[in-house]
Amino acid sequence: MARAGKTFIELLQTCRQSSFVDFRLDGATVRDLSLTSVGQLLRNNLRTARNHLGSGSNNSNPIPMYSGSSNRSVLESLGMVQRANGNKVPKHPIGLLVEEARTNQLVSLGDGFALQLPETLELHTTYLLPPAMGSQFLYQLQRQRKIWWMRWSVDPGRYFISDMRRDEADQGRTTAVSICARFLDRSEHAQMVELERLELSEGERVGERQAAIVRVGHNLDRAVLAILMDALECAASERCVKIHRKIAPYKCGIVCAGEDATDVNVRNDLIDLSKHLTYVLRAANLPVHESFSFEQASPALDRLDQIGVPYVLLLSAGTLRTGLLQLRSRDTTLSETIHLSDLPHYLERIINA
Repeated sequence: MARAGKTFIELLQTCRQSSFVDFRLDGATVRDLSLTSVGQLLRNNLRTARNHLGSGSNNSNPIPMYSGSSNRSVLESLGMVQRANGNKVPKHPIGLLVEEARTNQLVSLGDGFALQLPETLELHTTYLLPPAMGSQFLYQLQRQRKIWWMRWSVDPGRYFISDMRRDEADQGRTTAVSICARFLDRSEHAQMVELERLELSEGERVGERQAAIVRVGHNLDRAVLAILMDALECAASERCVKIHRKIAPYKCGIVCAGEDATDVNVRNDLIDLSKHLTYVLRAANLPVHESFSFEQASPALDRLDQIGVPYVLLLSAGTLRTGLLQLRSRDTTLSETIHLSDLPHYLERIINA
């Protein structure tokens, strides 16, 4: 549930007060958006997740994906792919992933709001299909893209598919549909934000072939802001940012019991254990927040909650004797007891569940 009394500007201000982004509000325009180091990690994780998706709508028969270039046309990009594959002409369907850096970009951010970006990255995926596949593929892909956005959300119900639009000036050959999110849906300040646009062009000629072309595009920085707005609108307070565990900047933090800090030997042993666990978890591709803390648990956990860390290892002198530690969940605030030998496999399993 959204917190009562929120307006869209207040929601944006809450985002600005977080540890992820900074910007200035100029009326209804968000200007000079910049990302903190934590925000950059979230952005990189979203970018990776998008690049891993790319296989189209049928996982049992994935569509081959290739890297394209924003400086080349589709035909030129296909030529690059052909040369990279021993001059074999790739058969349709295929997909091209393209990243386009832009400057001074103005992006829509809801009804009457805009996001002005000094530097930004647009992500595009272009699918080339046999002409008969176009409409069905667009239908399947829009559902897949909606699910992709929903899986990262605290409130999956906010995402929806817009009505389809046809370009009448082009004799109905171009069809467009958008993936959108509703914010503050239960208030008079409700806003609908378009996050992604899908377009189908039928009967296009690519070289010597006829093809249906589906283009998907979204702005990466707007995606970061939308994910952050989703997490903060649904939070009970700004002290806990519930970024989905799979795209969270850090998967784990380490906190040592403050009452053990007075014993120098115990303190040194806990430091060594923390460093070892950090190495083991990072080797398993589980990013760990760099600092660990000897203090009362509550302030340390608050700081980790504010940057969206989903799990925290709570170590104590007892951990050194028994190998047992507490694994605390950000989302439930509950802890469970596990053994050191269960790391990193147990943590990896629950993160990827």
